[in-house]
Order: sequence, then C-alpha cells, then structure tokens
Amino acid sequence: MAQTSRNQTPPRQQSGEYVNKRHGLLYNLLWGWPWALIGILLASLLLSLLIEYIGMAFIWPQQGATHSQTVMNTELGYLSSEFRRSLMLSEPSVTVTRWIGLAYRWAFEDSGFITWAKAEYQAQTRADNELSRQLDSWSGWLAGYLHEYLMATVYVTLILLVRVTILLLSVPLFVMVILVAVVEGLGRRDLRRYGAAYESSFVYHHAKRLVKPAVAIPCIVYLSWPGTVYPNLLLLPAALLLGAAITVTTASFKKYL
Repeated sequence: MAQTSRNQTPPRQQSGEYVNKRHGLLYNLLWGWPWALIGILLASLLLSLLIEYIGMAFIWPQQGATHSQTVMNTELGYLSSEFRRSLMLSEPSVTVTRWIGLAYRWAFEDSGFITWAKAEYQAQTRADNELSRQLDSWSGWLAGYLHEYLMATVYVTLILLVRVTILLLSVPLFVMVILVAVVEGLGRRDLRRYGAAYESSFVYHHAKRLVKPAVAIPCIVYLSWPGTVYPNLLLLPAALLLGAAITVTTASFKKYL
C-alpha cells in the first residue's frame, strides 16, 4: 500500500503543476500580459539608469547629464520626423510631444522634484563665511555630483517615455507581420499535410520558444540603449525575427487537430 501511494503521488503533483501553469486568454489579457508589460518597462528603466550612471562615472564623465539630454532631444527629433502619420493618431508627433510635456511637468515640475534638486544644490554650494565654505566644500562637490545624476534620471525617464511611444506607434507593423506570418505558416502546413511530408515536433517546440524572446529582447534592448538609436535599426529586424518564428511555428504544427 505504501509503495502504491508513493507511485501515485508524483502524477498528482505533476498534474497539479500542469493545471496551475495553464491559463486562459481572458486571464492573460486582464492579469498576465499587463503585469509582464509593466515588468519589462521597469526592467528597461532600471537597466537604462544603471548604464547611464556607469557611463557618467567612467565613460563620459565630462558630459554628465548633458549626454542623456542630447539623447532625449535626438529621440524627440526621430519621433517628430518619422511618425507624422499613424493609424492610431492623426498627428502622432504633435500629440505625443504634448503628452510627454504634460507628463514631465506633472512628474517633475509640479511635484517639486526639479525645484528641490536645484534648491539642495544651491544650499550646499552657498555658505555664509570662509570657515563654512571650507567645511562644506566636500558636501558642495557631492551635491553638484548628485545633481547631475538626478537630472540624468529625469532625462532617461523621458527617453523611456519617448521610446515606449515609438513602440506603441509601431504596433500596426507587428500586427501586419503576425498576420502575414500566420497565413504563410498555414499555407506551408497545408502543403506539408497533403503532401505527406515529415512532421517534426522538435522544430515546432523550439520555434514556439522563440516567439516571446523575439518580441521581448529587442524591446528591452531598444528601451535600454544608452545612446541614440534609429528606431528602424531595431524594430524592423525584430519584426522579421518575430514573423520568421511565427511562420515556422505555424508551419510545423501537427497535421491533425
């Protein structure tokens, strides 16, 4: 009896784990995918801030926060020049620039963050007498050093907002690629099905695993890139890689449902 119970325990655990891992489309739309998207955005923001801080400390120490400010202005230029028309907005560059300006004023100006950073910097660098200036010289240098990092944090956050906007405006491109890939994959599947071709589950499962990385990895790289990057240099290869993964996955799906 004991041996029988031991043999029956693993299938129950495995079946329970299998049931817990499977979720429906409604669950993914309302709970799974939004949290995954928030996680990608937070991971990209933290990674971009870490790269910017390391660059300010070791790679471009003379530029300071000017580096991230230049990148922000260049990204805004890409947004205004390359996204003049969109299926989602009539004037995307004007509308999104207005939204980013409102978000900047609400998050940094109206909240008092910029005023606090400037006040702390001026308070630390200003002293009443010579003795105070000598005693607080190191704190004044530290305040100016931290002020550069605070301003870089503001600019990197705005860069992330601009790039997220560019990704949202590029959604029709990915939707079109997915539709074309599904149609192409179904056509190849029908040819394989009626031609009695070889069916490989190995190809199917490995191609299926590449679908999510084909979307997530290019997006994280694009959002976290420390310098200026032309959007098409990453978005077009990402769309082609996603289309290839979906085509192979659909074409290698089993013959009979």
